[in-house]
Amino acid sequence: MLSPLTTAAPTAGDADDTAVQPMTRMVWQLTNLPPRTGAPAPLTGMRVLLLGDEDGTATAVERALTERGALVRRRAPGGAVDAIVDLTVGRAPERHTTGPAEAWREPLLRTVGALRETYDDWAAETSANRLFYLAVTYLGGGMGHHPQDDLAQPLGGIWAGLAKTLHREFPNCNARVVDIALSALDELPGIVAAELGRPGELEVGYRDGQRLTLTPAARPPGEPVVELGPDDSLLISGGGRGIGWELARTLAERHGLRVVVTGREPFPTGDEPWYGMDEAELKVYEKQLWSDNRGRPPAGTRRDIARVRRLWELAANVTGARARGLRIDYARCDFTDPDQVRELLAREGAALTGVVHNAGVDTAARLPKKTDDEVLATVRTKIEGFANLFGELRDHPLKFFCNVGSLTGRLGGMVGQLEYAAANEGLARLGRWAGRRAGFPVMTLAWPTWDRIGLISNFSATLRYMAAIDVADGLAKWQAELRAGSEGEVTFVGPLGAAIDPGQAIGYPIVPDLPGFTDTFPKIYHLGEAVTYRPHSRMVSRVTFDRERAPVLMDFLMDGVEAVPVSLLLESAVRGAEWIVPEDFPALRVDCLEEVVVPLELLRLDGPTTVWEREISGAREGRTWVVEVSFRRPDDGPDGPRASLRVVYEPGDARSPAPPRPPVARTTTWSSGPPMLRWRSSVVPAAAWTQLPDGRWSAEVRPCASNDLWATPSVPRTALAVSVLENVVRLCAKAREGLSVAVDPLVIGRVTLHSPEEGNSVVEGDPALGVWRAKSVVSGLPVLTVSGFAGPLGNG
Repeated sequence: MLSPLTTAAPTAGDADDTAVQPMTRMVWQLTNLPPRTGAPAPLTGMRVLLLGDEDGTATAVERALTERGALVRRRAPGGAVDAIVDLTVGRAPERHTTGPAEAWREPLLRTVGALRETYDDWAAETSANRLFYLAVTYLGGGMGHHPQDDLAQPLGGIWAGLAKTLHREFPNCNARVVDIALSALDELPGIVAAELGRPGELEVGYRDGQRLTLTPAARPPGEPVVELGPDDSLLISGGGRGIGWELARTLAERHGLRVVVTGREPFPTGDEPWYGMDEAELKVYEKQLWSDNRGRPPAGTRRDIARVRRLWELAANVTGARARGLRIDYARCDFTDPDQVRELLAREGAALTGVVHNAGVDTAARLPKKTDDEVLATVRTKIEGFANLFGELRDHPLKFFCNVGSLTGRLGGMVGQLEYAAANEGLARLGRWAGRRAGFPVMTLAWPTWDRIGLISNFSATLRYMAAIDVADGLAKWQAELRAGSEGEVTFVGPLGAAIDPGQAIGYPIVPDLPGFTDTFPKIYHLGEAVTYRPHSRMVSRVTFDRERAPVLMDFLMDGVEAVPVSLLLESAVRGAEWIVPEDFPALRVDCLEEVVVPLELLRLDGPTTVWEREISGAREGRTWVVEVSFRRPDDGPDGPRASLRVVYEPGDARSPAPPRPPVARTTTWSSGPPMLRWRSSVVPAAAWTQLPDGRWSAEVRPCASNDLWATPSVPRTALAVSVLENVVRLCAKAREGLSVAVDPLVIGRVTLHSPEEGNSVVEGDPALGVWRAKSVVSGLPVLTVSGFAGPLGNG
C-alpha cells in the first residue's frame, strides 16, 4: 500500500537541545553610519579588475581609481588581482529588450568567470588586508529600505547575496555592497574610490549625503487582517514535497482552502514499479536498482534513485491528502518557462487568492566544481520564476504574494552556497521592487534551515552556522505572516553557530536583539583587527586597549604607570582563541589556561590607547584541542617582551595533576615605599585576605560586573572570574605591609575553569603549594583553580 506522508517533520522534541532552537522574527532597518574620517585607504599599486561597461560609468570609475594609484584593467583573464570592482547590472529593467528577468545572466557569468580566474590565488591568501570585492547595486541608496528609494534596478540583489557569501570561498576577502540611486551615477566614481580598500560594514548605502547600513531589530508580526477559508485557492510553486508540502497540507487542513502544488515532472501514473510501496519496500527497491545497474557509473544510479524517491514522495503526499479529503491538486509547471506559467495561470489564475513562490534549487559545491549551467539554474529558479509569476499576476486581486527566501541571502550562505545566497537575496530585493508596483502585499520570508526537511543534504553541517527552526513552530510563524499580510523582507534568526568568521563579525551590526547575543558578542568584541587569518589554524590580529572603553585599565599600575591587568590579558586570550576551532566544529569548552608567562613591561600602557599584536594558533595534541596565544607590541621587534599561554579545551586527554613549569628566566625585585605593582581597586573589588593559623590564605571575593569593566553600549560577558584571578595575583605580588615583590615575568602554571561565577566566591590558597581554589558562596560549586603560582612568601 502507498504510504501517505501525513505526519509533520520532526519537532524540537525529536532533536537534541542545540539543533533546534527558538527563532526571533527580525526586520532590517536603515541606520546612519558615521561619515568617513581620515585619509582614504591607500590604493597605490592595488591591482583592480573592473567589471561592467554601462553608459561610460566604468570609464569614470576607472579614472577615479587610477588617480588614486590603482592599476586598473577591464577584462579577465589577465594575471593576479587584489580587488574586483563589480558594477553588476546598472540599467533599469525597462531598458532591457530581453526583459528584467533575463538581464542578470550575462553580468553574473562575467562575475563568476572572474572569480574562477582568481580562485586559487584568493583561496590561498592568508593576509586579511589584501583582497577586496566591491559590488554596486542601484536600489536608490537605501538598499530598497528607504521609502523614497526607487528600486530602479532590483537585480543587483543577486550580487549582494554573492558578496555576502564570498568569505566562504575566500576567507580573507573583504566584501562590500555599495548601493546608490541610478540618478546619482555621477557620484559613483568618488564613492567607489572612497569605499575600496576598507574593511568594515558589508552593506553601505549613499543617500541624501548620508552613509547608511541595515541593522536588525526584533519586531512581532502584525495583527491578522487576511481571512482564509474554503473560498480561497492557493498556488505553491515547488510545493509537492519538503516544507512547501508541509505548508500546503497545514493550510488545507486548518482553513479548508484549495491548494495547487507544483513540480517540473509529470505526476506518477500508478503503473510505476515502485508505486504503492511503503518506506521499507522502497528501500529494497533502491537496493535492487544498485544491483541491476552494476557496471554503470554510480552517479547515474544515484540520480535515478533520487528521481524515484522524489516522485514516490510526491505521489504519497498528494494521494494521501486526497484520501483524507484535503483539496490539494498537483500541476506540472517549470516556472522559469514563461509559456508554462502562462498556461497554468490561464487554468488556475481566476480562482487564485494567494501565491507562495517556494521553488528552489541548491547545488552545494565550491565554485570550481560548478558549471555555468548549475549557477544559472539556481538563480533562474528563484528570480525568473518570481518574475514570470508576478508578471502574470501583478494586476490580480491576490490577498498576498509570499516568496520563500533564506537567511543565506540576508546573512550569507554556507560553504558551497555562493549562487544560492545570490538567488535568495536577489529574490528579496526583487520582492521589494514588486511590492511598490502591486495592489497586494508582497513578502519575502527568509528562513534558517528547517529541522531535517528541505534542500539541505547535510543537516548536521548546517548547525555550524545557525540552529534549525522547529517545523511546527515555523509553520505557525508562516501562517501568522500570511494572515498579517506582511510586506517586505522578514527574517527568522536563531543563535549563530561556531562557523562565524571575522568577515561576518565586522560586516554586520551585532545588536542585543540578535538571538544568542550574550554568547556571540564577547568573541566579536575581543576580535580586534585581523591581520592574518588561516581558518582552523592561525590568526594574527591587533587588539586595542582603550581607557575610555575599559575603565579597568585605570585600575592597575606598574611602576606608577597605568597598565593592563593580567586577568584582562587572559580574558582577551580566551576570547581570541574562540576564533580558531577544528574543521569539524565540535562543541568545545575551555578546560584550563596553561604555561602563562607575562613580562611585566608588556603590561605598561603607552597612552590613552595601546595596541598589541595577538597571535593565535590551534592544533590537536592527541585528542585535545590546544590554542597557543601570544601578545607583543607590533613595533618592539623580535626581542621585545612577549606574553604567551596555552588555552586547553575539553573533552580531551586527561591533564597531569602537576601544572607545567615554563622554562623561563625570572628576576625578583623587592622594594619598599610605593609598590612596583599597585591596584587602585576602583573597578575590581579588593578582597580582604586573612592568613589562617596553618599558613593558608582566605578571602571572600565580590565579582566584577561586566558593565564595570567596559564602558560601551553593549558589554561583553567575561569568560574568566576576573575579580578572583586579579585578587590572587595581587596577593601573590605582596609580601607584607610596606614591602612588595615583583617577579618578572609573572608565571602561572595553570588556571582551571570549573563553572561560571554566581555571586561572591570564597578563595582559599596554600602559598607553599602555589594552589588557590575559588568556589561559589551561593552554590558551593568550584569556580576557578589557580595552580603553579607561588604565594606571598613563596620562592617565586
